[in-house]
Amino acid sequence: EAIPEAAGPPAHSCAEARAWSAAEKAGRAADPAGAPAARAGAPAPPPRPPPPDRVRAPPDVLTHSPVLWADVRAGELPGADPAALGLQPLEGDFETLRGVGDVLRRAEAGVPVRLSFFGASHTAGDYFTGELRRTLQARHGDRGHGFVLPAPLYEGDRANDINLCASDGWRSDWAGRKGGREDGLLGFNGASVSSSDPADFAWIQTTTDNPMGRAISRVEVFTLGHPAGGSYRLVVDEAPARVIDTHRPQPELLRHVFELPDGPHRVSVSPVGDGELRLFGMLAERDGPGVLVDAIGVRGRTARSWLSWDPALQIPGLLALNPDLIVLAYGTNEAADSDWATETYRDDLRQVLSRMREALPETPCVLIGPSDRGVEVQKARRYQIWGRTAPVAQVQREVAPEFGCGFWDWQLAAGGPGSMLSWRAVDPPLAGPDLIHFSQAGYRRSAELFLLALEDAAEVTGGLR
Repeated sequence: EAIPEAAGPPAHSCAEARAWSAAEKAGRAADPAGAPAARAGAPAPPPRPPPPDRVRAPPDVLTHSPVLWADVRAGELPGADPAALGLQPLEGDFETLRGVGDVLRRAEAGVPVRLSFFGASHTAGDYFTGELRRTLQARHGDRGHGFVLPAPLYEGDRANDINLCASDGWRSDWAGRKGGREDGLLGFNGASVSSSDPADFAWIQTTTDNPMGRAISRVEVFTLGHPAGGSYRLVVDEAPARVIDTHRPQPELLRHVFELPDGPHRVSVSPVGDGELRLFGMLAERDGPGVLVDAIGVRGRTARSWLSWDPALQIPGLLALNPDLIVLAYGTNEAADSDWATETYRDDLRQVLSRMREALPETPCVLIGPSDRGVEVQKARRYQIWGRTAPVAQVQREVAPEFGCGFWDWQLAAGGPGSMLSWRAVDPPLAGPDLIHFSQAGYRRSAELFLLALEDAAEVTGGLR
């Protein structure tokens, strides 16, 4: 549907909108008779069965020998000079690398391309993907932000080069969440936010000062159609609201596309109040040449979480996304799992990639291995290097070719085992204090190294201009 009358974001601020929402709810609490009636739904489906028992990993694979912080500061561990790190190439056969290289060649030729990243916290924070987005869009054109969930899943949820605002009443859910719905009715991002309260809202808005993200010309909204589904209002800028009904006799993925004049916009959704709105996310895009980089992640998740999403919703979502390159960046949480076992993980990964290939059989694919990790020993300025990272990466390295995917070893790209400690020791630090995540600057450097690997894949299979 076209919304030609959309003419730019309204003046009221996020703080004002949140205050209005809170006041509406407070007023209704004083007068419960004014609350809207919800649509009756179908009985909840039974919970999904728990995963099979796993064999605990032997202690000797957990850590390396302790190291002193003084030795780390002295540069005795790998990755001591992150700025001097060279190419860690993408691994794969010629055809796999050529498929990845073709994506960059199409972008260079002015063909619109989409890179979709799925993962855990490294992806969800949108620092790593955000740097890739900015770099590629500066070279080839800004096609918009791509996927975004306008209401946060948890505190600290964020996105780069797009402004988000939401009321506090949304219920968040994701695959594997403790106390979650466990019904598998999740979008292609494996998560949802929901509300039936008309005082709730969530919006996305283009940026004003950032180098990217200042304009969009199309928004796609993904929701759950289901028996208890209600209607929602979609408002773009100050144009009249569009009302979309999500009531359906059976669960299904609903996709609604809205065409806008190219330019700055605010797009807001809110429940009407006649049933539940379960929102899977939005795509904020522009027409024309350029690059989209989707950051589709949920912190704490493993690749196995893909198997908890209902394929009847997941596969149509992946088809709608239709990426030119799909990247699965899992492994850090697998490496942290004390019940991790090689063969179980290998089987899980094969099932995940089979699901991905069911939807996207020919799409170029890359697996990004887990980053390095350090552990402080009893606050004594003595550290150990996490030893399960490399075994997880090795499984990915072995399984990736079975599904036509390339593999990039993030731990080796950063210097090798112990590099997270080295990156923490530089000034300013490139690793976070938990020695699992990177600082914002560290994610930028990691993105530079990954892009170097993508460019190398293009160079060795035909070159770039």
